[in-house]
Amino acid sequence: MSYHQPSLWDKAKMGLIMGGSVGACLGCLIGFYSTMKFGPGPRGYLGTIGQYALGSGASFGFFMMIGSCIRSDDDRMLTIEDRATLQAGLERWKVSPPASAAHYFARATKTS
Repeated sequence: MSYHQPSLWDKAKMGLIMGGSVGACLGCLIGFYSTMKFGPGPRGYLGTIGQYALGSGASFGFFMMIGSCIRSDDDRMLTIEDRATLQAGLERWKVSPPASAAHYFARATKTS
């Protein structure tokens, strides 16, 4: 029996569903509290609580989706060609270490 790793898209969907569910539940609680404290407003009780639930669920689901994509681990191994490309890029951008502070002070005293 082989184990199938979820793809990045699967992880994004899972984060969206989990975040949307938690956000909607939290939005219902906040909406219920708000309607009890300040009144339902022109939309009525169900419309106001639903608006809180949808808004909270959408925003929390979006951020949870992004977070699950960022946190996803990639188990791919680098090939020899990938390592050579990375090494060449590092060599190309290599800079010399900065000179010591004594070098700058010695230069400043010679010119003055």
